[in-house]
Amino acid sequence: MDARIETSMDAALKLGAVLLGAATFMLAAGQSQAQAWPAKPIRMIAPFPPGGTSDVIGRVVGVKLQEVLGQNVLVENRAGAGGSLGTEVAARAPADGYTILVGNASPISINPLLVKYQYDTLRDFSSIALVARSPQLLVVHPTLPIRTVKDLIPFMKANSGKVNYGSSGIGTLAHLAAEQFKTMTKTDITHITYKGSILVVLDMVAGNIPLAWSDMAPALTQVKAGKLRAVAVTSARPSPLLPDVPTMASVLPGFDMVNWWGLFVPAGTPQPVIGRLNSELVKIMRSPDVVERFAGLGVEALSSTPEELTALVKAEIASFGNLIRAANIKAD
Repeated sequence: MDARIETSMDAALKLGAVLLGAATFMLAAGQSQAQAWPAKPIRMIAPFPPGGTSDVIGRVVGVKLQEVLGQNVLVENRAGAGGSLGTEVAARAPADGYTILVGNASPISINPLLVKYQYDTLRDFSSIALVARSPQLLVVHPTLPIRTVKDLIPFMKANSGKVNYGSSGIGTLAHLAAEQFKTMTKTDITHITYKGSILVVLDMVAGNIPLAWSDMAPALTQVKAGKLRAVAVTSARPSPLLPDVPTMASVLPGFDMVNWWGLFVPAGTPQPVIGRLNSELVKIMRSPDVVERFAGLGVEALSSTPEELTALVKAEIASFGNLIRAANIKAD
């Protein structure tokens, strides 16, 4: 055999051996890292105040993760800017698997469309899994002659610009649900902002505003007490928490606006860590005690793959962006 050919073959074999060794080392390193993680407590950032839905979800899930991971999961409340302050903190954290964000539709999909924040959702985060969802609930004061969405549309047209509705702020899901309703029905209603959903609901009970699209939990309490009337949910399918309440989509096809909660980690977090977290969460979210606790919050427990959560966020950024531009919604 020609010496030059033999030398080339030897070099190729040696290069192949080096590459195989490197690949084997990287695979072993990744497996070792996954096995070693977690070696210390994990911080779970809830970007809303203590006692709120995001906070409670973080604490319930955190306790369950502690049991299977063998490390403390410490919830840290970093409230402000509609959830975006804590989301910025999470985005700047090391991508080492020791910081988890409890994200939801507002700071992840909506807020960055209204205000320039120091994070880009799709660039700065990796998805772990969805853990909960809940539609908004359209409620009216019992004195209003409205029992269905079909009743509401002609009432709004007959009282154009004269009917007030409440929400917990510009750009919140409740506000966007109302704007979607206005766009689809070509009606006009006046927006009154409050500092929280519970304040909207209490003002409705007092008779100061006639209707609202509200977070499920505070409105549901008053509906069960007979102080408010449930008209519709904003999801495309009925809510298991209120199976007898019709959907907005039953009258307005395509109407689908649901809040959700999911867990995220800083982009660059090792895939074996994300895979372990997702695998554990799928099991946790099926636990009967978790399902029951979440139902008490007015949310439905569920799970997903990381890819499904990322696809949801991408779709929402596009659809919310279109609605915000069409309705000319501006931040406060």
